[in-house]
Amino acid sequence: MIAIGRQVATTIDKVHLYEETCRAYEDLRRTQEQLLQSEKMSAVGQLISGVAHELNNPLTAILGYAQLLEQEPLADRHRDFVEKLHRQAQRTHRIVQNLLSFARQRKPQKAEVDLRQVLEDTLALRDYDLKLNNITVERDYQGRLPMVYADSHQIEQVFLNIINNSVDAMLDGSNGGVLRARIFAEHGYVCAEVRDSGPGIHDLKRVFDPFYTTKSIGKGTGLGLSICYGIVKEHGGEILAGNHPEGGAVFTVRLPLAAEAGPAPGPVWGAGESALLRGRILIVDDELSVLEFEREVLLGVGAQVVAVDNGDEAIACLRAEEFDAILLDGKMPGRWDGPDIYHWVEENRPAMAAHVLLTVSDLSDRRIRRFLETTRCPCIVKPFEVKDLLGLTRRLLQKNERAAARAD
Repeated sequence: MIAIGRQVATTIDKVHLYEETCRAYEDLRRTQEQLLQSEKMSAVGQLISGVAHELNNPLTAILGYAQLLEQEPLADRHRDFVEKLHRQAQRTHRIVQNLLSFARQRKPQKAEVDLRQVLEDTLALRDYDLKLNNITVERDYQGRLPMVYADSHQIEQVFLNIINNSVDAMLDGSNGGVLRARIFAEHGYVCAEVRDSGPGIHDLKRVFDPFYTTKSIGKGTGLGLSICYGIVKEHGGEILAGNHPEGGAVFTVRLPLAAEAGPAPGPVWGAGESALLRGRILIVDDELSVLEFEREVLLGVGAQVVAVDNGDEAIACLRAEEFDAILLDGKMPGRWDGPDIYHWVEENRPAMAAHVLLTVSDLSDRRIRRFLETTRCPCIVKPFEVKDLLGLTRRLLQKNERAAARAD
């Protein structure tokens, strides 16, 4: 009996050891999958960053000229065409920005955010897939909503993960469904609720646990909702999961209200003496369509403009004459790009360094980010609105006017 007992004890120990080994192996496999996924996302991020630069330049020209056309006296039919062109170009821009947001690593940057706009941007990212899979989106948004203080890109990540899970649940064994998005304010929070018409959540207690997933192998790692949980908690909010009485899963994201603040004064773009820009401006951009668009905008409001498409010509112009403002493209081929020209101005025309505006296609570029952090040079991201370009240029010229007034 003693010998049999020892054998049973040894067998039990071996069984426990085998189970622990299996669990360790499974954890290692999942970790390896996450590392591979991170490497894939890093490679995709680098690819998208380059593509974004190429897309944002023509988008800048398309959006810009569409805005200029909207100011022209057009027939109603032609105006309708221009407005549709403008809306679709803006949609393309949002998709590019969303892809950039989800494909790259970035530090949280919190600001006052319209949660309704964040959810709409996320839905736009999946718009094609939703339509392709016969999924209808129903919206119920409260009319006037306060702002929340959040990192919009991280909250987009939360919404995208919830929407992806809802879509997968609805398409598992059926074709199509209904996705209901609701946003409302209550008890000091703005709440975004996403409900699907799928089968619901099987185990509500484990839904936010790391590595918990009901998806088949290769479709999910079980980390998405746990990451979402951490993001929302870091924002001082809550994320709740449940099953609706009528069927389907319901996810609710609750974020605290931002402190009350008055709206920031926006740049003015319109006719009249006050809207004119008086000054001599140098524009440098290797993309001719963008260069011509910026030149057209600034000439249209009375500025004197010199436009060049490379750094060597820009340096020659800066050696020869003075300018009241300088618009520099951040990335250009050749010896001189935007930061290089800025540093030349700092050394050789220090009084003009405070009147430089950098135009960039993608803020994820490390050199550009480091340059902006070091110099505090104002920048505008392509594609941009005409009113934003004029507003920032006006500020540069006003700096020049104040400096001249102090000198007198």
